[in-house]
Amino acid sequence: MKIEIVICTYNRAERLSGTIQSLLSADIPDGTNVNLIIVNNNSSDGTEALIKEFSRNASRVAFRYLFEEKQGKSYALNTALKHMRGNFIAFTDDDIIVDKSWIKKMVSALKRYPDCNCFGGKVVAVYPKNMPPWLDIHNSTRFLKSVFVDRDDGDLEVEYGNSTLSNTPSGVNMFFRREVIEKNAFFRTDLGPIGKELGFSEDTDYCQRLLNMGERFMYIPSTIVYHPVHAERLSKEYLLNWQYKCGISEVRRNGGYKDTVRIFGVPRYLYRKYLKHAVGSSLLFSSVGRFRHKLRRYYTAGEIVEHLSIESKST
Repeated sequence: MKIEIVICTYNRAERLSGTIQSLLSADIPDGTNVNLIIVNNNSSDGTEALIKEFSRNASRVAFRYLFEEKQGKSYALNTALKHMRGNFIAFTDDDIIVDKSWIKKMVSALKRYPDCNCFGGKVVAVYPKNMPPWLDIHNSTRFLKSVFVDRDDGDLEVEYGNSTLSNTPSGVNMFFRREVIEKNAFFRTDLGPIGKELGFSEDTDYCQRLLNMGERFMYIPSTIVYHPVHAERLSKEYLLNWQYKCGISEVRRNGGYKDTVRIFGVPRYLYRKYLKHAVGSSLLFSSVGRFRHKLRRYYTAGEIVEHLSIESKST
């Protein structure tokens, strides 16, 4: 059994170091070969030197260092796919800490579900001790858990869509048999982050295409990764920008929302939705409530802007 683990990275050498260290410390079952594919997406920090230093000293894990000059995570992911050789392909991110049993639990799931080709696991967000008082992620702004990659769907192994929050796993913890990767081909390069510019939905789109082909995804809660919630994600400016870019990405992923009345190419209900959240962000007494509506307003603005962009390109 040969597992290849794909990580794409851009100017995160310090955080990447922790990810690699956790992978090198992970338990590896007998008869399993692990190959770590790291794609440097045109970093300007010490990423290359860091990866090569780790590769020189690693004994249990093989390294393959790749460089993708064209900026964009999807370009880097596709570079990795062009070089895959393993039976199984896993994806994670350059700031993730994998559980010590992550690889072992993946191998177990692959053996226990021979008729399933697509899998995902639990993502545990590691929050700082002191959260901003205006951030109510357990109640009114629970939807912001997606910003922090907080994806705990419980402790039962189930097919995605059955008691899970989403129909597909998070891109920081998903793994596949090679044949479905070959069938599905590449990630869409008009989705996902580009350098420091936020972008989303490249992993959702990739998995959704597999669902459309008739594949099913199994949720394996024992395959656990930890995602630190970094300070920069806890600012209002970041969260508003995240919502705006997410609205753009989701409309782009779907090619626009279909089967609805439109005004200037924009679904009419989006104007009502924007107005509702504009009023809420201005008039509510609660500061937490006002910010929740502001977040939703930014998301809706992204949806409207992308619909206008699609309309302009079609005329």
